[in-house]
Formats: sequence, C-alpha cells, structure tokens
Amino acid sequence: MNVNMDYKQALNGMITDVLRSGQILESEQEALLTNAGKIIKKEVREIVPKSNEMHTHLRDDIKVSVRGKKRKTGVTGVSVYGGDDTWRKWHLIDDGTRNPDGSVHTPALHFSSKAMEKATPKIESLVNDLVRKVTEA
Repeated sequence: MNVNMDYKQALNGMITDVLRSGQILESEQEALLTNAGKIIKKEVREIVPKSNEMHTHLRDDIKVSVRGKKRKTGVTGVSVYGGDDTWRKWHLIDDGTRNPDGSVHTPALHFSSKAMEKATPKIESLVNDLVRKVTEA
C-alpha cells in the first residue's frame, strides 16, 4: 500500500483550524468572563449576611467588570468588587477585625474564598462548553 501525503497542506490546514479556534475564543472571551463574574457575584450575595441597619449592604453593592483590555500584557480577567459605598469594607468583612486587646471584634467570613469554591465548578462548566463549541466548529 502506497500512501502519499502532502505534509505542507495538512500542516496549513491545522494552522488554519487553530487560528480559527483562537478567533472564536477571542470573540467569546468577554461573554465568558462576564458570565463567570455574575456567577461569583451570585455566590457572594448568598454568603454575605444582610443586617437590619439602614445603610448600603455589601451584598447589594457588588460590581463586575471585565478588565485587562488596556493592559500591555493583553491578559484579560474579571473583577468582582464592592461598589462606591462598600469597597472599603470588603477586606474587613472578609478577614475580620480584632480589638486592641486581641479579642475578635468582627469575625472573619472569608466570603471571597468560599464564593470562589462554590463558583469554580460552574465556571469550569462554562469553559468546557466554550472549548466544546470551538472544537466542534
């Protein structure tokens, strides 16, 4: 049996497929990151309690934005953070605070790591769906 294969043509076809997959990934990247941020936001809202005090609560002032387009590195990511009224308080609620005598003033909630733990499987599912979409295209 004699097999003739044009390696150049096969390699060019593979390169074209990879480039097309990269273009699809790039066009879907912002939507994927936005959806991932929304998932994390939802998990934070479920973890952080709401007090009876009349002020803006952390759980009601969460922002999501896709970042990195202007950076020189070209690395894009998603940020989930407190809004105008609560951004200063996130680390205090997440890490907790202590009194000068060492006793606990505000117990640590560690909501950021808990939210990421709960959101990771859902985000991985989003990524897997995108990879499946790209490989089937």
